[in-house]
Amino acid sequence: MTTILGIDVSSRSTATVAIPLSWDGNWSRVEWLLCGQKLPRTATDMARAQRCEQIARSIVEFARRKGATLAWFEGYAFSQNTSAHTLAEVGGVVRLELVRAGIEIRTANMATARKLLLGKVPVGEKLPSGKRRKGVAKKAVYEALTASGARLPAGDEGCDVADAIVAANLGLSELGGYCWAQVAA
Repeated sequence: MTTILGIDVSSRSTATVAIPLSWDGNWSRVEWLLCGQKLPRTATDMARAQRCEQIARSIVEFARRKGATLAWFEGYAFSQNTSAHTLAEVGGVVRLELVRAGIEIRTANMATARKLLLGKVPVGEKLPSGKRRKGVAKKAVYEALTASGARLPAGDEGCDVADAIVAANLGLSELGGYCWAQVAA
């Protein structure tokens, strides 16, 4: 039985889901892992490297327990002006350790993955600054998944797990597995 992973990388709360190709919409067959930790701004380079190692080790152990052969990573949102270098460090270490463990890796374009699930990716209303309100698509994904029976944690962690599911869902669609899909609006 083929099992794939969906991974939403973060230094504080990396979400990983394991979904068997033959899960047939049975949410009890979907398992998830949250790992990571917040470090103080004064953390040493050693502490930051050890955090990357701990996250990667946890994900590889989870992947082995679940028999995963393929991992789909959420594509990075570098345009969001967050700590892009930290995200890339964690993601790079996780990718390397999965490859060393014999697990194939791919990157999910999240706009495509969310459109597959939702049919149309919602955007936030325009703020007086001209920017758009953030998090609207993540919230819509979370709501769609919980409405379909997914049991997700609350808050930001739930949105992280939901994004990991969306990345895996794109992989399921490409492999011919059961996936959630809506007609494009």
